[in-house]
Order: sequence, then structure tokens, then C-alpha cells
Amino acid sequence: MDDQAGKPYLKIIGLIWILIECSLVAGNIFGFASLFTELPRYGIYQSECISSLEQNKLSKANITTDACHGQQAKYQLAFALGIAFYNLPAMVSGMISDYFGPRSLKLIAIIFHLISWLSLGFITPNRNWLLIIHTVFLSLSGISTLLASFSISNHFVKSRGLVTALISGSQLTGSLWYAIFQILIGKGLISLSTLSFIWASFSVLMFGSAMLFLDWPFSFIDSTLKSKITKKEVKTITNDDTLIKHLTSPLFIVVTLFLSSLLLTVSFLPIVWPAWISYLTGSNSESITSYTFWFNMLAGLGIFIAPLCGFIVDFKA
Repeated sequence: MDDQAGKPYLKIIGLIWILIECSLVAGNIFGFASLFTELPRYGIYQSECISSLEQNKLSKANITTDACHGQQAKYQLAFALGIAFYNLPAMVSGMISDYFGPRSLKLIAIIFHLISWLSLGFITPNRNWLLIIHTVFLSLSGISTLLASFSISNHFVKSRGLVTALISGSQLTGSLWYAIFQILIGKGLISLSTLSFIWASFSVLMFGSAMLFLDWPFSFIDSTLKSKITKKEVKTITNDDTLIKHLTSPLFIVVTLFLSSLLLTVSFLPIVWPAWISYLTGSNSESITSYTFWFNMLAGLGIFIAPLCGFIVDFKA
């Protein structure tokens, strides 16, 4: 039994805080394609574009090519690396959370978060490589934030599935922000560097949730939701209840294969989207911008679908 039983509002505040945080910082990488039309404004990888003289030579030789195909390829490379680094370190992040506590993982996420957004804030044509630093550390921060946030579900025993699903849904809405960036920058309302510094400041929000609502194994600075040790009888794990038994159960195998297939498409589609939509629209910039915006906005539906999945999990449990 945890010590917030007399103050149930604390865990509600903690959940709302973490849902907002996950929406802001945990899933941004999946909407990065929205910046593909805005980064050229700042001359990012402009050197990869073919000069007008070279383009004329290619035209005379009857060779057709996109003048800035190399530039877009660099953007896609940064995007692909970001998606890869979102999934690859998940096991390491989970081990850090288990051995050192979710608070320690969140503090690491804060460092990655600052590196990511400050890199984008200071990017210039002479520092193109900062774009890759941004996407890689954005993903490392996102997955670390997400995994650390799941631990708050331990304080909602009867609705753990719903809480976990809500956190996952909030993470999916993170791709919306780049689509909003696209509109704001396109209309000249704000610059990319200003938005980057604003997002970097959300590290304060992350630090607050880490210190107030997440635990670690160290005895100092306990969270407000610190669990107490009770004298209630705890189920003893027998020889029959082993890790191997769980890993080889038909239910675990089916769910793992299903989620692997589902998440593969979720990760794969954003990467191929820019090239695919460019081909379908004949490289029409207005159409690409419009379709990409709505593609990322649809990710917001996750916040509505997630609770339904959570209710089903809790009901079956």
C-alpha cells in the first residue's frame, strides 16, 4: 500500500503532469518529416543542392534530376537514424529503470533532451551535422521519458492498463508538434531556433516530474508518491513461475509478434512517407506540405484510441 492513500489527488496530479510531458517530449521524432519543407529556409544542407549551372548541363544531356535531391536525402537520413535510435536502446533504458529507478532514467532523459533541442537551436549551414545530433538525442530522450513514465501506473492498481495506455496515447500525440512548427515557421510567426529553445526549457517540467513523482533506490530525496513496505503477505515465486515460462507462453508470443508487426509499420511509414508522397504528388511542395501536416495530425487519434485499449486490458485482467 502506498503512502498517497490519504492524498489520492497526488497521484492524479502526477498522472496529468506526466501525460502532458509525454505529449510534449516523448514522441516528437515521428513527426520530424514536417520540417523537411522548412529546413531549406535556413540553408540546412544547401550545399547538397545542384547549382543552376550544373542543372543546365544535365538538362542539355537529357538527364532529369531533382535539384535538391541530395538535401532531402540528408533530411531523410537524419530522420531514419532518429527512428532507429528510438527503438534500439529500449532494453538498455529498461535495465537502467529497473536497477537505478525511473527517476535516474528520467534525469538521463533530461540531458539527452537538452542536447537535442539546443543542437537544433544552434544549427546553421556551417553546422549541418547538428541535425543528426538533434534527431538521435531526441529519440534517446523520448524513449527514456516514455519508459520512466510508465512506472507511475504502479500507483493505479485497479486501472493500471488504462494509465499505461493513456501514457502511450500521449506519446503518440508528440508528432503533432512538428506539424504545428511547420505552420508557425511557414507563416513567419516564429523562428526554428526560438521554438527549439522553448522546447529545451521543458527540461524543467521533466525535472519536476522526476523529483516529485518518480522513485529511485537511493535513500535521499524520496518522491511524493514513494511506496511503503507493508507487512501484507506477498505471493512467493515458485519454480514453476519462471521467466522462461512467461516468455514461452502462447499469449506472450502472440502479443509480442502482433506488437512487433504493428510497431514496425508505425516506425517504417514515417521514414518512407517523404519520398512516397513526393512521388505521388509529382514533387508539388504545396501538396507535400498539406498531406504531411494531416498525416502527423492523425497521430493525435492515439489519445482517443489508447483509453479504449486500456479499458479492455483492465477488464480482462
